[in-house]
Amino acid sequence: MANSSDINSRTRYLFTSRSGGESAPPFDEKNLALHVGDRADAVNENRKALASSFGIDPAQLFFMNQIHGTTILEIDSASDANEIRECDGLITSQTGLGLAVLVADCAPVLLSTSQKVAAIHVGWRGLFGGIVEKVLDLLLANDEASALNVKIGPTICGKCYEVGEDLATQAKAHGFILGERGGKPTLDIPRSVLEIVRSRLAREKIIAGWNGSWNGICAYESSEHYSFRREKVTGRQAGVIVRES
Repeated sequence: MANSSDINSRTRYLFTSRSGGESAPPFDEKNLALHVGDRADAVNENRKALASSFGIDPAQLFFMNQIHGTTILEIDSASDANEIRECDGLITSQTGLGLAVLVADCAPVLLSTSQKVAAIHVGWRGLFGGIVEKVLDLLLANDEASALNVKIGPTICGKCYEVGEDLATQAKAHGFILGERGGKPTLDIPRSVLEIVRSRLAREKIIAGWNGSWNGICAYESSEHYSFRREKVTGRQAGVIVRES
């Protein structure tokens, strides 16, 4: 499954790879997305296995219909996992519920505090639109900032993510982290996400105690992960977080 770990004693998270599932090429093997053209029965089997790895029922594992926006929806004990939620972030204070974000180049960002967990989808549109700042507002409103953990999974890296000059100019104006590849500008989404968090906490003088990291896997470079930029027709891996009782 790949990269399963505890953030703390009350939170578990996981970033999947493409290996070990039921999907046939070009979605092989552990595609978790229903919208890419894969067989629904294969995807549902992959999702069941993912839920089982956390010891939860598939009805307790929540996915999004991601639209490259900044909407973040709250999940509670009455929420229906079969409901279609058009958003790019999920947040909950409930225990035993899994929040999943699907990606194939964009960044899967999982966050936790002592009271809540969240999963957000961060591409350039979400980054520019302020989804990171929005989830921080929701997580830190009534919580201990020193308990904040931020984990970023496989995503296209800052060396590989080429962008146009216009986007690079806008990114620079926002203070995002840029690089260069073959004379063309690149955008470093994982480092930009972590810098947004660091800057926010520093401004509020609550930087002590937070923990943030990217696992260092570039989806574009890794044959073990899906990359839309590399393959076009492909599956989606996931980041999943669960708050435990």
